[in-house]
Amino acid sequence: MTRDQAKSGWEVGLLALVIWREARGEALLTTKQAVAWSIRNRVLRPGWWGKDWESVILMPFQYSSFNRNDPNSTKFPIPGPVWDDCLTAAGQVYTADIPDLTLGADSYFDMSLDTHPPDWATDGSKEHTGDWGRLHFYRTLR
Repeated sequence: MTRDQAKSGWEVGLLALVIWREARGEALLTTKQAVAWSIRNRVLRPGWWGKDWESVILMPFQYSSFNRNDPNSTKFPIPGPVWDDCLTAAGQVYTADIPDLTLGADSYFDMSLDTHPPDWATDGSKEHTGDWGRLHFYRTLR
């Protein structure tokens, strides 16, 4: 295995883990793919989000399931259909084997926050690009 293969394997695994932690309760593969695309879109636009997959995913307070105080931060998947879907979505999006269904989204939030959405969702800095499962997706306007 080459160093590049090992790095890409680590990145796909980390992407699958964040998809699992953030969207394992979503029944549809497309929702998991949308989460993955929002992360890929951040990687493709380096800036304050980070410069690569690892720095984007692990940046503090970006994905709640990696925050130390979040109960999901200590949970790990077990083999089965849900984890398989997360691995599938991660692989497809990492290699861009499927088109970006989110139209460039780089952020999302759960519909449970509809009564008190994040400031960035209402301040005019982002455009709503669609909803998949219980998640609203947004793209930064430039």
